[in-house]
Formats: sequence, C-alpha cells, structure tokens
Amino acid sequence: MKQLLLILCLFPLFAYAQIGEIQIEADFNSMPFTEFVSKLEQKENLRFFFMEAWVDTIVVKQQSIPITLKQLLYDTFNDTYLNYFFDGPNILITNNYPIHATLPENFFLATKEELQDITNTTEVEKEVRYAFVDPGTKKQTQGVLRFGDPKRSKGGQFTLSGVIRDANNGEAIIGGQLFVQSLNTGTVSDINGNYSITLPKGSYELLFKYLGKKDINQSVLLYDNGVLNIDMEDSPYSLKEIVITAESESNVHNLKTGSLKLNMEEIKHLPAFMGEVDIIKSVTLLPGVQTVAEGSSGFNVRGGSADQNLVLLDEMPIFNSSHLFGFFSVFNPETVKDFELYKSGIPARFGGRISSILDISAKQGNLKKHVISGGISPITGKLTVEGPIIKDKLSYIVGGRATYSDWVLRELGRTQFKNSSANFHDISAKVSYDINRTNSLSITYYQSLDNFQLGSDTTYSYENRSARLFYKRLFNPKLYGNISAIYSNYKYGISSNEDPALGFNLDYDIDYQSVKTSLFYLPNAKHTINSGFEAIKYKIAPGSFTPYDEKSDIMPVKLPDEHGIEAGVFLNDDFEINNKLSVSAGLRYAMFFAMGPTKVYEYQPNVSRTVESRVDSTMYPSGRIIKTYGGPELRISTRYRFGENSSLKFSYNRIHQFLHMLTNSTVISPTDIWKMSDANIKPLIGDQVTAGYYHNLFTNLVEASVEVYYKRMKNTLDYKAGAELLLNPDLEVDIISGVGKAYGIELLLKKKSGMLNGWISYTYSRSLLKVDGEFSDEKINNGEYYPADYDKPHDINLVADYRLSRRLSLANTFKYSSGRPITYPVAKYNYQGKQLIHYSNRNEYRIPYYMRWDVAINLDGNLRKDKIAHSSWSLGVYNVLGRSNTYSVFFKTTSRGVRGYKMSIINRPIFNITYNFKF
Repeated sequence: MKQLLLILCLFPLFAYAQIGEIQIEADFNSMPFTEFVSKLEQKENLRFFFMEAWVDTIVVKQQSIPITLKQLLYDTFNDTYLNYFFDGPNILITNNYPIHATLPENFFLATKEELQDITNTTEVEKEVRYAFVDPGTKKQTQGVLRFGDPKRSKGGQFTLSGVIRDANNGEAIIGGQLFVQSLNTGTVSDINGNYSITLPKGSYELLFKYLGKKDINQSVLLYDNGVLNIDMEDSPYSLKEIVITAESESNVHNLKTGSLKLNMEEIKHLPAFMGEVDIIKSVTLLPGVQTVAEGSSGFNVRGGSADQNLVLLDEMPIFNSSHLFGFFSVFNPETVKDFELYKSGIPARFGGRISSILDISAKQGNLKKHVISGGISPITGKLTVEGPIIKDKLSYIVGGRATYSDWVLRELGRTQFKNSSANFHDISAKVSYDINRTNSLSITYYQSLDNFQLGSDTTYSYENRSARLFYKRLFNPKLYGNISAIYSNYKYGISSNEDPALGFNLDYDIDYQSVKTSLFYLPNAKHTINSGFEAIKYKIAPGSFTPYDEKSDIMPVKLPDEHGIEAGVFLNDDFEINNKLSVSAGLRYAMFFAMGPTKVYEYQPNVSRTVESRVDSTMYPSGRIIKTYGGPELRISTRYRFGENSSLKFSYNRIHQFLHMLTNSTVISPTDIWKMSDANIKPLIGDQVTAGYYHNLFTNLVEASVEVYYKRMKNTLDYKAGAELLLNPDLEVDIISGVGKAYGIELLLKKKSGMLNGWISYTYSRSLLKVDGEFSDEKINNGEYYPADYDKPHDINLVADYRLSRRLSLANTFKYSSGRPITYPVAKYNYQGKQLIHYSNRNEYRIPYYMRWDVAINLDGNLRKDKIAHSSWSLGVYNVLGRSNTYSVFFKTTSRGVRGYKMSIINRPIFNITYNFKF
C-alpha cells in the first residue's frame, strides 16, 4: 500500500519531466522568443517564467522540424547568458545562474572527507553561457565557471570573450590583460574594452591584470563558446603612479612603431601653464613632436607642418585645437579618457593626414554613481557632472570650462593689453547606452568658442562644433562592428568698427560630414582583421567681407563655396606568424572628388601661371565632378622579438592628404584658411619608413627605444613672393608646388612605476623643402633645398615625477630645442633713389634656442577610501628660470639704420595654484 501511494505521489513529477521531450512540429525559427512563448503556452499545458528585459533581443533558433523543446531551448540560448530549468509544468529562465535539481553522485554513501570534496565541487562549478565577475560581490569569483556541457561538447576549440570594465564607473578598460598561464598565451582588451581568445576545450586558470587594479583569478571549464565580463577594482596599495602605458610589455611585444599613449592621470601631475592641464602641450613633450614657438597653435610631427596632423576627439576632427592663440588646448582634461599619437605605422583605418594622428577618446559617464568634479585655476574654472541615468546601462557626462583671464592682460602692464579682453569656453557631453550584451549606442557633442579683442580695435572669434552618433554591434564572440555618423564645423570671424566708415565683418567657414563603418574579426588570439569604409563631404565658405553696419562704406565681397567628397575603403590584417615574428599588413584606397559648382580656368602653356595667362574657363554645375584624385595606400608593420625583453620593428605607410592649410606666417593663426585639392592643386602625398629597436629593463620597469625614420613628401605647397591668401579669388596663381624630405632619430628612456618615474628623450631631425618650378617666380632658393619654418634639429625633453609620499609628489619638466629658421635682411642698397633691403636665402638663419624648466608640487587629499569628497592642490612655477625665449625677430628702420629686435611672450616665472575637487 505504501509503495502504491509513493508511486501515485511521484507520477506527476515523472509526467512533468517529459515536458522537455515535447515535439515542436511548427516552424518558429527567427521568431521573437516572447512571441514563441505565447504561442506555445496556448497550445501546451505549460508556463514560462522570466524577465522580459532578459529576452528582448532573443530570437528562436530552430535547427530542425520536428525538434524537442529541450533541444530548441538549448540551441536558442547557446550563445546567450540565459539558462533554463523544467519544474513540473513550469519552465524557469534564469540569468547567469543555472538551477541544479539533483545531488552529486554517491552523495549519501560518501565519507565525511569525500563529502566535503563533492559538495565543494558542486558549489563552485557553475554551468553558464554568460558570466559576470565583480570582485565587489565575491559571489562569482569563488569557483569554477563551466561554459557548456562536456557531454554535448563538439569541436576542439572554443572562444571566450567579454568586456573588461572599471568597477568604479563602468568605463571600458583599454589594454586590460588576460593571461592563460598553462598555455603561456593571452590577449589584451581593445579600445572598447573587448577581449576575445580562442582555446582548446578544457580547464584553465585565467588571470586578468591591469595596472592600478586588483588582479582577478578565475577558473573556467571551456566546453562551448562563452562570454565572461570582468569588473576590476582599484588596488588599495597602488600609488597612482604615472606610466606611459598600462601594458607592461607592449613596448616590445606590440606591432606599433612611432606610437605613444598617455592617460589623463599622467598629465594631470605635470606642471602646466597657469595651472591648466593641457593635452597638446603634453604631446610636445614626446620625442619627435615640436611646436614652432611658445604660445603657438598646433604642433609639428617628424618634420611635417601643423596641418599634416589629424586631431580626433571620438572620431570628430577638430580643425583648431587651441585656445588663446595656442596657450591652451581646446580639450577639457576632465572629459578626456586617454589619447594616442601615431607618428608612423598608422593603421589603415586612418587617413587624410600624412604626418600623424592624435586619437583622443572622450570619457564615458559613470555607470555606477553620480559624480561631480571640477577645479579652479588662476584663469579658468571647470565643472563636470556624470552618472547613471539607468544604472549599468545608460550614463551621461557633461563638462564645461570657461576663462576669466582679462585680469592677466591688465597685469601685463602695457596700455594695449589693459584695454583688451580674451575669453574662451568649451563644452563637451556624452551619453552612452549599453542596450544589451551585443548592442551599444553613444552620442558625443563638443563645442569651443574663443573671443578676444586687442585694444579697442578689432575683435576676433573662432569656434569648433562637433557631434558624433556611434553604434556598436557584437555579432558573435569573434566578430563585432561599428558605424559612426559625424559632423564637424569650424568658423572664424573678424570684425572692426573703430572707424564706422570702414567697419567690416570677415567670415570663414568649413563644414565636415562623414559616415564611417568598421568591422573587426578575431579568428583567434593571434589574428585580427579590420575592414571598413569612410565617406566625407566637405563644404568650405572661403570668405565673405561685408559692411559692419549701415554706416560702413565697405563694398561686400563673397568668394564662391568649395565642395568635395573624400572616400576611403580599407583592410588591415594583424597576425602572429610565430612567437618571434608578427606582421600587420593593411591597404587603404583613398579617393577625392572635387565637385561643382565652380569655374575652372585653363592657362597658356609654357608660361608662368598668372591671371594674365588665362586662356579659357569652364563652368561646372552643382554636383558635377571636376577632378578626381586617388590611389592605394600601403600600410605595413613587422616585429621580430629576440626574447621577452627586446624586439626590432619596421613600418612603412603611404597617405594622401586632400585638405591643405594655407598660411604665410610661421605661427598658425585663427585666420589661416583650409583649401581642398582641385583641378590645379594636387593632393599632398607622404611616404614614411621607420625602423626601431625596443628593449625593456629591470622586469619591464624601464623601457628604452631608438627609432629612425625617413619621410618623403610630394606636392607640398608654398607661395610666390607677396602672395595674399585672405579673400584671394585667384589662389591657384599664387600657390607653387614642391617636394620635401624629413629624417631623424629618436631616443627614449622611460621609467613606468615606482617612486620616481617619467622619461627623457632626445630627437635629432631635419625637415627640408624644395620648390624648383619651371619659371623664375616658381623657384625658391634657386631650386635648392631649404629648411622648413618648423625645422628644429635638436630637441631634448625631461619629464620626472617623484612621489615624496602617497599624497605628495614633485613634478618637473625640462625642454630644450634648437631655434627655428628665419630669413634675415643682410644688406641695403639704393635703387632709383629708393633704399631697398636685400634678404638672405630662405630660412638661412635661426633665432636663439628655446629652453624652459617647469616645476609643480601636487598634494592629494586624505587617502581614506570611504570619504564624501576627494580634493587635491597643485602649486606650480612655469618658466622657473625666467628665460626670455625668443618668439620672433623683427626689424625696424631707424635713423641709425635697420635694427633687429627679439620678441618674447613670457619672460618671467609664472606662479600658479590650482584646486581640484570630486564628490
């Protein structure tokens, strides 16, 4: 009787156990999972339990008809984070955690010691397809994560992928390291924090590392593809050391030549002008990077002009990267995550500039908590607010910065400056949305505005405005892609109304719109393929000159707009041939189409190009292609390792540049204009070869490198004597074309951690140009090579940060460089009753050398981990020696003849104090 009762009680359970064997005979493939559940519940006596947010992107994967319900669920959830469990007529869908309904084998027969082993194994081994390791919870780091079922496992290799993030704010960690110790292999996370590694099936001990973060050890059993996301906490014992890169061996192991990466923690410790941390000034402390003069806009890389550098903020081009004529950069350090400078070995995904790419990444808002940070310096104030809109999914960050610098001008003592004003502000914002595990979206906006007036006469203003919409999709653990829509605009204006009859407004505008797609395929840990397409539409309003108001007698002038389309398609393949040899091979095909409406002139052959030598013209309507340029761009890099600590690298790249900056001054000014290639102006083409030797010392604490390079430039632009660039409708007759070459050697020694860290670098470089046209007015220096305006052969940089304690540090920077070239008057003579000046050959002389030493003391707040607010102070001295570095040399004719004078911008030490806060 008792046996009969037991059978009757257990019968429903046996019946329900067969629910997984229900035959699905209809076609539900690719149907949304929620719709499938609704239809199945209507037909069968069963119910599903789950949260809709877990399955909002899940579609049914049905391999055959008929198919059991259990097999269909397995196939559908195979590449997801979900598990299923049959409980009577109920089907439970769980997120991350599988449900175990049986005790381990021999549970009741085991001895006490055996039972302990069995229960430990049962508790720590979790079968998952998607796992999340958060060291703060300690829940998922105590045991083995099993991906897949060993009984069902098919195939010999599987891919484990995921995202490595900062546990404090949810931001992706770039360069996070994953080591598989038993196989002596590993990988690093990319710019989005993604990693992917393919391994033979089996058990592994994984080690996740990142400088300044706690190491994470995780045991896994890999029987299927899986996703393992990692959140890394700060290490309580780290000293916030300044390092060049978080990847301790990357200097030797990676394929990059001429590439250096900095994060904001590094440069925030460095001495800064007026206490304002400056990204561009920090870049000029790197080997191979120079600036023409103190307070000048732009920078020069390996013998290239300033317009040959592409400055990107979240892929958005910034056409003028300076505030106040170059004393400050336009980037708020509180909203920037990190940046990387490519001087050579430029990846195929980049194009458009022949000398360098400065790739700046904007911060993502904190996904965990709301944070307010800011700072006050002698001339600027800044405030940044960030936090989650939906925790762990949707975040925002908004940062603003403004100046109150007029008091500085008044303190300079000159009457002209006392009546002047200078103001700027910049705003940046970013919203990031992790839609689900495979989709993410972000929107970035940036704006900067400068407005200054010298004396009571002319007012200058210039503005950058940029926006980007970015979508990323993870197709599977080995394939992901993204698409960007980008808008950028730069404009400047000059106005004067001191004399109402001559009052005027002068305006210039460049408009940039682009779409860019990119796919990344990772067949295994040693192989990465990147391909994509980019299209850019330009519109330039080269200038309009209009009356200030109705009192002005100025005749209006407006130059016709210019239109062009630039496009590029690229493919790049990075692969490790063996432990010693790796290769990166890329190809980009660049194209440019000069578009109408415009008028194109033809010129008489065998005579100098002038307005008088025009013989015909053709009017092209809107949308018509006027001229097409293009060509392949080969990008190749190789690395040969001699061991764990040294390697030899080589790279070659060719790049076309279709956009040129026209300036007839040595120092870039806001009134310089951009000009597209057209029927008469050819694109600039640059070829660069680089070779380098890299060696790490003292267990990767010290990096040493030497790089040599040679660059050849074709179709460089210069100007005929007396050329006018502003509001010139006939630019093509004043522009002359030439060639250039640049070569040099760069030595770098850097210490990456410890109480004392920093780097010292020496660069010897030359940049030479040659303009040898067919006619006399198209020659410079009789067709011989001459130094470029930015040719500065010797450059020495020293950066040192000494941590006196965990709160107090002393930072120093020292810079020495040769003086830039200049053309001097060397004689005077009388001709037809007039006294004339005879000048030397172009850039035959040099101004005096440049030298500057800066010091800063940084004091961090208390080190308690759980505190309401964090604060820090920085006291600095800019130009400690008070040296009057020459900005330019000019000449005046006096009663005693022509006299030369040196002009310096800063000729005394400048003290500053900055307070930063965060809560």
